[in-house]
Amino acid sequence: MAVPAPSIMQVVVCLTSFNRIDCARISMEIIKLNWAHKWPVVHACSDAGYTRYIEDVLVKREPRPLTAGALDLLVASVSAAVSRFHAEYVIHLEADTWVFDQKVIQRYLEQLAENPAAVIAASSWSTDCVPAWKRSPLLGRRLRARLAGVLRPFGSSYGVREKKSLSTQFFIARATPEFLEMLSGLRVKDDHFLEKVLYTAVVERFGTRGIVNMPEREPVHPRFRHACEPLSLFCQHWPSAEDAPSAKTHPDLTQDDRLRGKKECLQAMPLMRHGPYMDKLLNSDNLAYYNGNAKRSG
Repeated sequence: MAVPAPSIMQVVVCLTSFNRIDCARISMEIIKLNWAHKWPVVHACSDAGYTRYIEDVLVKREPRPLTAGALDLLVASVSAAVSRFHAEYVIHLEADTWVFDQKVIQRYLEQLAENPAAVIAASSWSTDCVPAWKRSPLLGRRLRARLAGVLRPFGSSYGVREKKSLSTQFFIARATPEFLEMLSGLRVKDDHFLEKVLYTAVVERFGTRGIVNMPEREPVHPRFRHACEPLSLFCQHWPSAEDAPSAKTHPDLTQDDRLRGKKECLQAMPLMRHGPYMDKLLNSDNLAYYNGNAKRSG
């Protein structure tokens, strides 16, 4: 069966935001001004003061607690993508998660299209125990770290935990009625991890065959928590390197993470077009304005 090219698929970007509004606007500038294939953007936002920018559809929602709010925004954005644009595929991006290279997304769209059983492409929200094992005073854990070093070159994920999860920060999904029904039926409590809830629901409804993994970002924590260059994905929470946490407070960060913030990340990208919010971030001497009162870590 011939696989349709991503250029003729009905693809919609679902952007969600609470209070990282400057990140959201720059994400739109990346997508709308620089991606070759012009896909509609549906933006679900729970910031009371936000007004429409360059998204195609703005869906305003009431603020809710963290996990419930994230799920509400996710469902609202995907539902609007299906009802307004008859989306066949949706790309979900949280506001602070920038993906610069559209070809990354095209590659996973093709994998989903080639596999009728698959409904979602995502990395797990995984954790690598090895960095902590290496620093442990316990000999057994240090030996486990050495064993992982031997096994990893052969493709083993020894020491990687929380693999039964799906990153809601960035995923690509087939927007079938069954997927939307599953998504709309999710229920969460404040102490739940949405990443685990989504994984469980997908497996229960579609089986493990429903998941196309993104190995480039495995494990997310700590190695790819803030950036994953093979996916052209950057989601640091600090606006510049000057705001970046120190090695003392975040010992698992790589040297690259400690040096780069959103500003430096944007400077490094050879974008064809800049929007006004990109220029403001790149040219402002005082970045206290950036994302208002949103947290700059975590």
